[in-house]
Amino acid sequence: MKLLTPLRAAILIAATAVSLTGCQLTSSELPAISDSGTKNSGHVVWHDLITPNLAQSQAFYSSVFGWQFQVVNDSYTLASLDGKLIAGMAELDNKQNASHWLSLISSKDIAAVSEKTIKAGGKVLVSSTEIKGRGTIAVLEDPQGAVFSLINTVNGDPEAQQTDNGWIWQEVWSDNPEQSKAFYQSLGNYSAQSKPLNNGNYSYLALNGTPAIGFVKKPDAEIGNTWVNYIKVTDVDATLLKVTAAGGIVLMAPNDKVRNGSVAIIRDPAGAGIVIQEPM
Repeated sequence: MKLLTPLRAAILIAATAVSLTGCQLTSSELPAISDSGTKNSGHVVWHDLITPNLAQSQAFYSSVFGWQFQVVNDSYTLASLDGKLIAGMAELDNKQNASHWLSLISSKDIAAVSEKTIKAGGKVLVSSTEIKGRGTIAVLEDPQGAVFSLINTVNGDPEAQQTDNGWIWQEVWSDNPEQSKAFYQSLGNYSAQSKPLNNGNYSYLALNGTPAIGFVKKPDAEIGNTWVNYIKVTDVDATLLKVTAAGGIVLMAPNDKVRNGSVAIIRDPAGAGIVIQEPM
């Protein structure tokens, strides 16, 4: 199973930096991702897809999950679900045709989190940058090499949704989940939690009792340490038929030994990996 090799991860670091802070985005105003007026600091509140083929990615996520799209400019598109913004897609041409979903964590103090990341052995790939209309963003690499982003929105964060075909969860897959958990816990007021799952304990961080980030030992050495995002579906098997029909690849079919057969790992036609999950 191949989601993201270390080589491709390095390529995407550069791709992310260019696409999120390049002239096409910073020179024009982007729509706000929410007008809620409130911020959900420490939680993942947005997702951006870096893709070499915007039209192909739109067709896939429309066919499989029913997302609708609004063109912002030649290289950036907004995705909506049931009339609510759910993600962005940024096109960037690259020789390896690598694609990746980038998780954006809400932060009211990007400078402080960036400093903590550096002190812990991580990197700031893109320093705090203002995007008119959207807010301030930064792109970081944690000490084990997983890339994530911070966002301080202008008008507030989107409210958490648990709707079908929308985002439901996110995890960090790494060589050492305990080290990953300790790093992210140091970035905010998280509490370390665990719960029984598949004859073991599932480790995650929570904020004020609300789960925020999970941590998993990566299942394949060839996978780079990475963030993995989950989309909720009503029927995993039915969704997998849509995935293959739309040109995607099934990396892991449902398995009774893995969360009671409720999850599958897929890769979209451009190479970005995600997990789909139905209610357990």
